Amino acid sequence: MDRMEMSDAATLMTLLHDAKRPSSIRALLSGWDMLQADVPSRDRVETAIAILVGSSLAEVDSSWGMRLTEQGVQLRRSVKGARGMREIPGAISDLLVGRQLSRATLSLPHEVFDAAREDYLDAARLRAERRSRHRWWWPDPFRRPVQ
Repeated sequence: MDRMEMSDAATLMTLLHDAKRPSSIRALLSGWDMLQADVPSRDRVETAIAILVGSSLAEVDSSWGMRLTEQGVQLRRSVKGARGMREIPGAISDLLVGRQLSRATLSLPHEVFDAAREDYLDAARLRAERRSRHRWWWPDPFRRPVQ
């Protein structure tokens, strides 16, 4: 496995919940964008899922909800969070390098990924629009009066 695939698997592992709650593809895209400042392609997400599932660190249900297995929870908890959220994937990646990883044969359907991606991008656009609206009736403390 190359470095990028290992990094993607570590990012995904950082974002997954414990064995009780599954994470949707849409939620994973949002978290991935927060951590890595990009929205990954379907192939990158599919490869990361395949590595984690094939290595028994995560599992996927029929609706493509993902959760960590008990083994995955233990691995993720072994990384101390005091480093900061953006540094956790690097620490997990370092731990994954020392493990025997395998890849499951699975295929993330285009329809599932595309719907999740569009939902995330639409929500991001709406947030950006709301932030950028100028409220002409609200006084701006930084605007100087025109003379």
